[in-house]
Amino acid sequence: MIVLDASVILKWIFDDEDGSERAARWKDAHVAGHEIAAVPDLLFYEIGNVLATKTKLSEAAIAEAFSLLWEFSLERFDLGVEEFHGGIALSRKYKITLYDAVYIELSRRLKCTFVTADRKLYEKVKNIKTVELL
Repeated sequence: MIVLDASVILKWIFDDEDGSERAARWKDAHVAGHEIAAVPDLLFYEIGNVLATKTKLSEAAIAEAFSLLWEFSLERFDLGVEEFHGGIALSRKYKITLYDAVYIELSRRLKCTFVTADRKLYEKVKNIKTVELL
């Protein structure tokens, strides 16, 4: 099992970005059943927000791109109060957003690796052994 953040999953949708080939390897491993891709429910809000506010796609194209997420059959986790407490602690310690911290906290709870394509986030938390840059 591996936790992937929105920066990685977006590369599955927009496969012409830097790092898309590396992201595709995780996608292929997940789709083939060799690796379970775990995400907090927050991911779907983040992806939807990017599609709605950061692209010039039509509403139909946004709906199509968003629908791809469901086809990937990601392992979704609804976080509880303990995970949020852990995320808040990480957020304060590393001076990162709670949004980013909950991915790391989820990976800690699942005892697996967290992968991000967000270099700024990675630079802040790279001393956490389970965090990898795509």
